[in-house]
Amino acid sequence: MKKTLGVLIVLLCATPMIYAQADGIAAQKSSDVVMASNSVARGNVIASGSCGKNVNYELYDDYTLRIFGKGAMSNYDYECYAPWGYGSSWYSYIKSVVIEDGVTRIGAYAFYACTSLTEVIIPNSVKSIGTHAFFSCMALTKIVIPNSVTCIGKSAFQDCSSLVEVNIPDGIETIENSVFSGCISLAHIDIPNSVTCIETGAFFDCSSLTELIIPDNVTTLQGAVFCNCDNLEYVKIGKSITAIDDASFGSSPYAKNLVVEITGETPIAYTSDWFGYFFGQRNVTFRVPETTLDYYRNTEGWSIYKDNFWGYGSNSDITSVGNGLSAMKSETVYDMQGRKVVEMQPNRIYIVNGKKVRK
Repeated sequence: MKKTLGVLIVLLCATPMIYAQADGIAAQKSSDVVMASNSVARGNVIASGSCGKNVNYELYDDYTLRIFGKGAMSNYDYECYAPWGYGSSWYSYIKSVVIEDGVTRIGAYAFYACTSLTEVIIPNSVKSIGTHAFFSCMALTKIVIPNSVTCIGKSAFQDCSSLVEVNIPDGIETIENSVFSGCISLAHIDIPNSVTCIETGAFFDCSSLTELIIPDNVTTLQGAVFCNCDNLEYVKIGKSITAIDDASFGSSPYAKNLVVEITGETPIAYTSDWFGYFFGQRNVTFRVPETTLDYYRNTEGWSIYKDNFWGYGSNSDITSVGNGLSAMKSETVYDMQGRKVVEMQPNRIYIVNGKKVRK
């Protein structure tokens, strides 16, 4: 009887330990499932460690990099790259980066030259992206930047040559130096109304861009900002621009014809040649408010483009194209709001080569 009682006592005492261990295993598996579904992580951890005061990383054998914790990632530079970064055994193999909620900053040079990176998940907790953070991530085609981000450092996406789709969050005030320079596949970009300054070379060599709307709050375009954007055909410049720096729209001799619509009633001062660049000059037509036409045609500097300026706001410069439309099939046609038109409709006014025409 005593022996039987002893066995029962042992079993009763051991049972909670067994369940506790089982619960621990279940909890661990549950955690793995949550982590996998939230961070798209798979496989075994092949590297891990710290990448910020309260931020850590795990790299899995499918080359998914998970960044998690609270606060800012460390900033790195060209002398001290991230643990998984340039010069490590893994940087050129990383395919996916998942930054989990709680991380507030993507550090400078964090994913520099991760040439196989195709997917990045950024949570709403991130407020800034450091300089050169995604420099030369040549396989990256798309990235969604949450509106929580209010600062994107210089050259952050420079030379992301496959990048087709990226957004600039509404809240960014400055598009910094060379931030999208060399993004040769980027065909469209929306600049939000929050932006007031676009710095030097921000979109340099974005050779797939075809049209661009610069919002009214932008006051400054720095040098070479859209230089070598050879496929750019239409640019609308907002009302607050008063000066544009040298070679902002410089191009090669093979660049497409460009229509520049200047919307401000206050003329833009001629401080430098927007189109001067050692590769050559492009054929440019300017559309300006009728009230500023004489200024642009007769002011020193601008007068070198005298025959390229056309006014809008009246019917004085409208030409009837009648049945001659077929001769202009190869030309780019815009409506009076600056939108591309595929087919001209009768009795409407359009812009062809900077001139108003009526079918």
